[in-house]
Amino acid sequence: MKSVRTHYLIWALFLGVSVLSLVFSAVSDSPPSTNSERVSSLAADFACPVCEGQSLAESDVPVAKTIRTTISTMVDDGVSDEEIRRFLVSKFGEDIDYNPTSEGIAGLVWVIPVAAGLIALAGTAFIIFSWLERGETNKKTTGKKMGNLNSSRWIWIAMVCILAVGSGFLVARTAGSRNSGDALSGEIRMSPRTLMIQASVAPREEAVEIYNQVLELQPSNAEALAYRGWTLWLSGESQNSFSDIESSIEFDPSYPDARAFRAIINFREGKIGEASADLLILDSLDPPPIIKDLLASSRFRESVSSELARSGELLAALELIDSGVEKDPDNSSLYAHRGWLLISSGDQQLAELSLVSLEISLEINPEDPYAIAYKALLQDKVLGKSDAAQEYVEKFKALPNPPIELVELLRTEELINK
Repeated sequence: MKSVRTHYLIWALFLGVSVLSLVFSAVSDSPPSTNSERVSSLAADFACPVCEGQSLAESDVPVAKTIRTTISTMVDDGVSDEEIRRFLVSKFGEDIDYNPTSEGIAGLVWVIPVAAGLIALAGTAFIIFSWLERGETNKKTTGKKMGNLNSSRWIWIAMVCILAVGSGFLVARTAGSRNSGDALSGEIRMSPRTLMIQASVAPREEAVEIYNQVLELQPSNAEALAYRGWTLWLSGESQNSFSDIESSIEFDPSYPDARAFRAIINFREGKIGEASADLLILDSLDPPPIIKDLLASSRFRESVSSELARSGELLAALELIDSGVEKDPDNSSLYAHRGWLLISSGDQQLAELSLVSLEISLEINPEDPYAIAYKALLQDKVLGKSDAAQEYVEKFKALPNPPIELVELLRTEELINK
């Protein structure tokens, strides 16, 4: 009787440990405690629809940002995770969901690990029963007690229990979390982003090769196309570069970096209208800081607007500046340039109106060199106030390292001696 009880006790113990390990692994991850954590968790579970291999949480393209914003809004509105999943799948298809459903063929992803676990459990139970029967036989033939099984067998039983716990944990943690075609570790989802980071700090030739690798994995990666094109253009390969940037915009018309790169290239090739059009579209997007700094440091918008004004399109030039001001109302340089466009228009009334823009510029930044220089010209050439003009000339001279083009402008207008 004792042998039978011990027999079932060991079986019950092993079954309990196995079941508890699976239950524990399935619920081991605590649910997100805040809306922000829910948004991050959901974003990590869905693929970016325009950059294969990256999740919404990993991608920086505008489409991914828009979807993350939508998820955040739905979470704040109290929409459940399952409803959000159904909404995204209905919009972008089932491929966007990294976690497969439990229906149809996709359900095999969930069924197979469980079936494998049950088969392994049954096989282990069979081995244990064999050992117990063998122990019962030894008891009858040698007179030893059931409990005195060979110690090595107990070690094997303990190892199997530990393996069951670990296997259950890994099954619950990894089942359904990989995208089709991923490696078992799932690291392929991060590889394009890692390559893009490497390319950003690599020399130009090496960077192009890295972008090529990214595009082999993701032919529609708008970011890789745009930056490969930009890198090629910086290297002097203008024809291939423009094709890449055009493809980037075709795949993702809302990707701001590609718009900025195309505007710069068009401007350098004398296509001023096309450059202006891209800048106006860029104002409706959300360019990253690196793009904003690139355009601001080169005063690119001001340069494009000046060329428009020279070609007789003053209204288009003012529209371009006003669009920038609307996007960045604290940009003193844009107000200063608006004043300069009015001064250089040749119209007395418009020139006098420039005073308003120049005053706003100086309120934002009292040491803006462009506003100071343009106001000196306005006072001297338009308003005929030489004393007031000289006051601003002195302010300009006191500035540390004023722009060379402004120095030359004031010298040409004979407000600064050579």
